[in-house]
Amino acid sequence: MHRAHLPLLLAIVILASLAGGAGRAGAQPAAQPGGAICFPDVPGIEDCIDPAFAAYWRSNGGLPVFGYPIGPAEQATLADGATITVQWLERNRLERHAANRAPYDVLLGRLGAERLAQLGRDWSAAPREAGPQPGCLWFPETGRNVCDQAPGEGFKSYWERNGLRIRGLSPYQQSLALFGLPLTTANPEPGPNGELIITQWFERARFEWHPANPRPYRVLLGLLGSEVRAGTPDPGATPGPLFGVEISRGGVGAAIGALPGLGGGMVRYNMIDWALIEPRRGERNWAAIGGLEAELAAISGSGATPLVIVSGAPAWAQAVAGKACGPIRADALSAYADFVGDMVRRYSGPPYNVRYWEFGNEPDAAFQLVPGDAPFGCWGDERDPRYGGAVYAEMLKAVYPALKAANPEAQLVTGGLLLDCDPGGPLPCAAGRFIEGVLANGGGAAFDILAYHSYTYWGPVNADWDLNHPKWQQRGGVLRGKLAYLRETMQRYGVDKPVLMNEGALLCFRNDPSCAPQGFEQAKANYIARLFARSYEAGLYGALWYTLNGPGWQDGGLLDGDQQPRLAYATLAFLRRTLGDASYAGVTRDGALEVHRFRKGGLQYELAWTNDGSTREVPLPAGTRRRYTVRGDPLPIGERLEVGFEPVIVELRTP
Repeated sequence: MHRAHLPLLLAIVILASLAGGAGRAGAQPAAQPGGAICFPDVPGIEDCIDPAFAAYWRSNGGLPVFGYPIGPAEQATLADGATITVQWLERNRLERHAANRAPYDVLLGRLGAERLAQLGRDWSAAPREAGPQPGCLWFPETGRNVCDQAPGEGFKSYWERNGLRIRGLSPYQQSLALFGLPLTTANPEPGPNGELIITQWFERARFEWHPANPRPYRVLLGLLGSEVRAGTPDPGATPGPLFGVEISRGGVGAAIGALPGLGGGMVRYNMIDWALIEPRRGERNWAAIGGLEAELAAISGSGATPLVIVSGAPAWAQAVAGKACGPIRADALSAYADFVGDMVRRYSGPPYNVRYWEFGNEPDAAFQLVPGDAPFGCWGDERDPRYGGAVYAEMLKAVYPALKAANPEAQLVTGGLLLDCDPGGPLPCAAGRFIEGVLANGGGAAFDILAYHSYTYWGPVNADWDLNHPKWQQRGGVLRGKLAYLRETMQRYGVDKPVLMNEGALLCFRNDPSCAPQGFEQAKANYIARLFARSYEAGLYGALWYTLNGPGWQDGGLLDGDQQPRLAYATLAFLRRTLGDASYAGVTRDGALEVHRFRKGGLQYELAWTNDGSTREVPLPAGTRRRYTVRGDPLPIGERLEVGFEPVIVELRTP
């Protein structure tokens, strides 16, 4: 299902991890005494495949077909009073009926049908297809065809290649036993990032077509076990934002192997440069960005969702001579719109699959203050009370129709606003009025998502770095303070658009060499947990870390200079694995204590910390099963819970 707008394989080994579980790195299962299959190297997977199901799981497809266990084996009572053993897996539910003869003592749940019922979709009410289609499998029982989406690959081929290995059954019967009958026609449906994915529902599975993936990972199975077990979402809970990272241009090859561990998400990329492609009006040379195209294809091939920045005016289109990062001449806006239309058509399909387009980067930086070839800025104008926002709006109004005509599903994202100060604060802040200029000139109708940046600097004290940002402290910190100002401003102009925080990090000021010895990397891991939870609370469309590749601007990278994971990477990876598909259930603040709650299936997770370095002792929540550090390391469970400046996660069963 499409996430609420809060709300993120080139090599086979990378796609294998996606096929094998919910974005986790592929890990070899370990057989345990008694026949259980466990996953000790996969953080967040504490349960084992029960011995009652181990042989069945291993021989009939393993991780790609069934996924990881999401709970222990447990007893269930049927309507006739019989007791069976049940275990939930990411993609299915295994049931052991001891009264049945082997091999029918283990049966699969009809999770495709169950999930459709949970969603209120009556598949039987949809019109039957007219009849068999050439080259497809026809199922008269439900009136559906199962076809390939490309020559020799797609749903038909996948259905035929896979099945339960039961002697005496034909290949067709084996496939039918695993997947069941098709219940729907293959049609585009919204995926978790809002992208349209060709999807077909079966009695026991959901097939999804991902043409950008390498073979044989273009057909993936939906996580029906996780979805059905969670049931219909709690109306009081909110799905999470789209998380992601930025990868610097030229750094994709070295960093992309780390993406699967973060569960995919969105990848921001800077930039497509109009000046390089069209140095003379009407003459476009796409070959000038051949290396960029290869990196974009790699990002999409990883399973991530690209967000691409577009900027750079050629000399003939510059409103301010020598300022490629700045405003475009009024008489060149039509040429820019033509360029944007061609660009969107070129990169919307495979292998690039770009849907999100960001126009400029920190456009509220003034051209008087920024070098003309800077990779940020510079539409701002110090001479204008609204800092040049109206001129930026003219550009948006010119390109928005061209973008939508080229791809109606494309999303125009404003350049992430620097918002260096609060216009409502005690100090002068003309730059903060850039967004007012955009909206006052009608720009609110010419974008889909409003973006901003949220950085703060580390200090060697245990005091929340975000909340104590000197320019935004009066509004509740930099993340929420900037967001509050933007939403207030949109409301004044009658605009209601989702907001994306598309650059954020905890930074070491000017790469000071004293940061690391004083615990900067540990602090960055601490901070990313706070950012993760507060992004849910804030209702952001998404939150992107700057950058994945390292060492990063002011040491903000999730990877180090050798592109090896830092502690913050491990933290984000664990949070995405554990809470990425959870629903947000609210926050409690009690003085310095801050506790965020998440729900997933029959479990609740509490992510807690203090904001001032104090330690609070609180009663251990009822139903507590486990405690973790935010990097996934287990902690002992006592009678009471101590919460300090380092965030902790408590996992508990809900009634």
